[in-house]
Amino acid sequence: MPSDTLSHLLRDNYLISLLRGKRSQLVHRQQLVSLSESKSQTEIVGLLSEGSYGPELSKLQGESSPIDTERAIRLGFARSVRGLISASSADTHDFLSEYRRRFDAYDLAGLVIFKAQDKTWEEYLATRQPLALMKEAELHRLHSIEDLSAIATAAGDRHLVERLKGFSMEDAAGERASLVRDAINGWGEERFYKHIDERLSGPDRENCLPIVGSTIDIANLTIILRSKILSASGIKDHLIPTHWKLNQRAIDQLLASTDVSQALDSMASHEYYHKVLAGARQKYEESKSLAFIEVALRKHQLRLSTRLFVSFPYSVGIVLAFLVLKENEAKNLAAVLTGVGAGLPADELRSLIAVQDQP
Repeated sequence: MPSDTLSHLLRDNYLISLLRGKRSQLVHRQQLVSLSESKSQTEIVGLLSEGSYGPELSKLQGESSPIDTERAIRLGFARSVRGLISASSADTHDFLSEYRRRFDAYDLAGLVIFKAQDKTWEEYLATRQPLALMKEAELHRLHSIEDLSAIATAAGDRHLVERLKGFSMEDAAGERASLVRDAINGWGEERFYKHIDERLSGPDRENCLPIVGSTIDIANLTIILRSKILSASGIKDHLIPTHWKLNQRAIDQLLASTDVSQALDSMASHEYYHKVLAGARQKYEESKSLAFIEVALRKHQLRLSTRLFVSFPYSVGIVLAFLVLKENEAKNLAAVLTGVGAGLPADELRSLIAVQDQP
């Protein structure tokens, strides 16, 4: 363990200093609250023009479409991550490349859904992830394939093919589209988890696992809950076979639940996640939506990441902590810009953003 610490000290001291500086520039809680109360997208863009997203937001035209505003934020986030990759070396550079590879799954999920819903290549292209590693030519080739299993075989590995077994392009076009998307995204998150669990050691692994492990667990929870809403069967085959705190016994209990409310009651007594998902049943019954679960996960990961910045500083965990904070900032800003553009009330909009609870 001391050798790991010394290695990071020598190799990543500049990068860690850079991250601490960038962290101080993140949009804070009160700033987000103020932005959510803005009268227009133009007002928000003006307020953010001097920040890290300024170059991308400055290219927006007036009251832009939700796709355009979200893409501008994604591009700003991607530029920041690429800067970190350029400043990194050795194992940290490899770690950041694996982090980027997560976005290939999100790109693939988007492509499958757009194609199934008969949307054009150009419509899909406007939504793709700027951090993804897959080349445009490869995505275009996949877009020409008609069969979901064939797309999975060409784009992924046997794990993705198995995860999508039983799904078809017709499913991706209908009410089960969200399940298809979740299964593909889960495959991407599992690859990142396995890199950390199997390739890292010492403080690197110890500090990263709680963040990526909770992503895996909540992804499985979401798939199970969505299957209850849709009355979908055979859902066990589409779950991520990797577990962290949500072990097989807990998974089986969730699968046996009769409906979403009973499953959320089960999570209310879970040793680890009961605090993360406090009040989950009430939130679902009030909204009839699972959006609150993603926000709850992001809040949990914000807490974990903040602790990493103030505790053990010399591990790749601090790099992941910053990425969590930065990605959450990007999602919050995209939600605010889109929500204000759609005329959502400020109270409703604030329920879509994840910020740490005040002490």
